[in-house]
Order: sequence, then structure tokens, then C-alpha cells
Amino acid sequence: MKTTPPPAEGTPGSGFDEDHPYATALVARQPIFDTRKRVRGYELLFRDSMESVCARFADQCQATMRVIADAYVCLGPGMSGDTKIMVNFSRSGILDQLPYALPPGRTVIDFGECSRPDAEVIAALRKLKSDGYLLSLDGFRAVGECGPLLSLADIVKVDVLDQTREDVAAAVDALGGEGPVLLAKKVETAELFKMCKAMGFTWFQGFFFQRPELVAGRKLSSNQQSRLKLFRLIEREDMDIEKVAEIIQADVSISFRLLSLLNSAAFGLPQKVDSIERAIMMLGWKSLRNWLRVIIFTDPTLRGKTRELSSTSVLRGRFMETAAEVHHAPVSSSTLFFLGLFSLLDAMFDLPMREIVTSLPVEEELKEALCGEHNTHAAWLELTKCFESADWRRLDAFVEDLGLDPALVAKCYHEALAWTNSFFLLNI
Repeated sequence: MKTTPPPAEGTPGSGFDEDHPYATALVARQPIFDTRKRVRGYELLFRDSMESVCARFADQCQATMRVIADAYVCLGPGMSGDTKIMVNFSRSGILDQLPYALPPGRTVIDFGECSRPDAEVIAALRKLKSDGYLLSLDGFRAVGECGPLLSLADIVKVDVLDQTREDVAAAVDALGGEGPVLLAKKVETAELFKMCKAMGFTWFQGFFFQRPELVAGRKLSSNQQSRLKLFRLIEREDMDIEKVAEIIQADVSISFRLLSLLNSAAFGLPQKVDSIERAIMMLGWKSLRNWLRVIIFTDPTLRGKTRELSSTSVLRGRFMETAAEVHHAPVSSSTLFFLGLFSLLDAMFDLPMREIVTSLPVEEELKEALCGEHNTHAAWLELTKCFESADWRRLDAFVEDLGLDPALVAKCYHEALAWTNSFFLLNI
């Protein structure tokens, strides 16, 4: 399935600068949410520490800036001016002034060496604070551990998965009601998210947003049913294009988003597209259907759901599609795109995946992978999840098992991030 539009002016494009060594740096992003599941920032996670990535090059500051510039494609769709960028630095990185390669105001310096900080690092962090940088203390457990750093902190991160509820509550109580933003990290379930909210946390990091909130007796809503019906219709070989155009036109959300996308600068069409019929005539049904597939399953109106679900689904699909193509893998790149696109439908619809796949007109092996069964398709999906969780050891294992080139995998993920951001910036 080919899904690539020309890059829009001012948005990240596809492709890589083969002449610089930073392009293959493995980097992941993890969203940071507020209590309403809105993205407030992203933490950038590098395979190696920022210092070790940049230490390979003579000019470390320039290397840092280049790595971060490339990593900006990780920062998600429509990143607003107040979206924060969180990057971890060690004591040596702080003292070497590497954070100055990043923009003040929106940059959060994540510092995890909080136990008995020395005067030199305290002075360096205080200077960074005065220059407009924000400070996050990672792995907070007790006030006594952080000492004077606590008075500098804008954010305090508490690991809520590896501690008991009593220990987490004690850490929150020790910080008091006023002071830094409390960020709960490793929030893996909806139940844990709700518990942390009740405790007073206001920012959250973890994969809870990818988990469905299952309720006995819940069925697909009428809107969800209509989207699945439309998807089944456009996949039919004998469908009536005029009938399809009529149905799409009647869906205000889909028709508006599709026409907005087609009329964007990225497509550069010579004439304005003002109807679905005209879109079919100008692009052809095959090309238009590819974009419809994406739009149908990236609905921004899903109640109570974060847009990060849609962008993660598209990113997964795009990455698997391009990685399979460049490696000439013995698996359909189109099928892998669908696998990524559908991989979070259970979280979007809050229904078991086995119930959802019965409505999807796709091959059986893809359905099995979506339901968690082990096959070749599932291995590709696990590969993408390793990027999301920055699980580099498992990533290496899947790269080897699938016979992939590590540098090409890194480049494909980099390109997929850029492509996904471009799509969501264009397709409001």
C-alpha cells in the first residue's frame, strides 16, 4: 500500500542525509499526558546516552544539536509551542553544558542522579534554570535523597509500577500540595492512571492509553459501526464508486478531512478538489482509497481518547510498510500497514480485539496477529513496540530474527515518524 504524499513545505519530508552518521541513531519518543489525556510533552529516549552518542564526534555540541534536530521528528503531530521536550542528561553531560544545544523554555532536563548531589552539579543546574531550562528529577522516593535539587525542580517523576501504593502515597505526601508538577511514570493500565490522578499526580507517562477499558456488554457505537461498514464497502472489488462517493460525502468528518488533505500544499493538485466525485476523477480510485483507509481509522472525535492512539497506529503501519519494502521482505507491505493501522482498535473502541476483527475484511493471518497469536506478522508488530518502549535489547533480537539491517531499520523508523507528523499536520 503506497501512502506517501509529497512532503509539504515546512514539514518533515521523507528520506535521509546519508552523509552524516547521526541519521542512524536509535531514538524513541514517549508521550507525557495530563489528567485529560492531552499530550503535554515527549521524552526522547536514545539507545545510548546523549553523551555517548555525541562523544564519538569531535564537536560534541554540534553533534548534540544534530542528533536532537533529527530527533525532532519524534515529537508528534501538531506540536504546539508549549509542548515540552524531555531529555535525560547525566552529571557529566550537565557539566559539559550539552543541554545548551536545546532550546530553552520548552526543554526539560531530566536528571536521575539525585542522591547526594555535589556543589558543582547543583551550580550547573541552577545556571541552566536561570537561562530558561526546566528541570525534572527522575526516580524520586524521598525528600532527603534530593536535598537542594528539590527546590530547583519543576517536575518530579515517581515510578508508580515498581513501588507499593503506600510508598507512592508517601512520596506524594512528602512533596506537599504546592511545588513541582508530579509526574507518574510507568503508568501501564487505566486503573493505575485513575489511582494516580486520585493521589494528586497531574502528568503521566506510560502505555495506559494503549489499553482498552473493557466493560461487559459494551457494543460498537453507531459511529464505529458506520466506519467499519464504510471500510468493508471500499474493500469490495465490485463496489459502486458512485454509491461510495455518496456515502463518504454524507459523513461530514471524513469528507472534510479528506478534502482538506487533498487541497493541502503537499498534494500540489492543479485545481481545487470540492467533491468526492472530483477527488476520484483527479487521483483515481486506487490512490484515493489508500487515503480513505487511513482517515477512517484516525478519527479525532473518539470520545475520551487521546489523538496519540491514531498517530501511534499510523506510525506503526508506516514503519512496517517501509521497512518491509526496503528489505524486500517475504511479507506483504500492504498487510503490515493494515496491521499497524488496526493494532490499537481495541483501545480506540474499548472492545476485545477478537470481537473487532470479525468485522474486518482482512486475511486470517493478520487477524491472528492482531489477537496476539504468534506468526510472522506479529513479529513485525513486536518490532515496532520495541521502538515505542525503547527496549533496545529485544529490538536487536527481532531485527536479527527477521533478517533486517539495523541501520536501515533505524532510518525507516526515522522516516515513518516524519511521515506521520506530516500527515497529522496536514490532516487536521
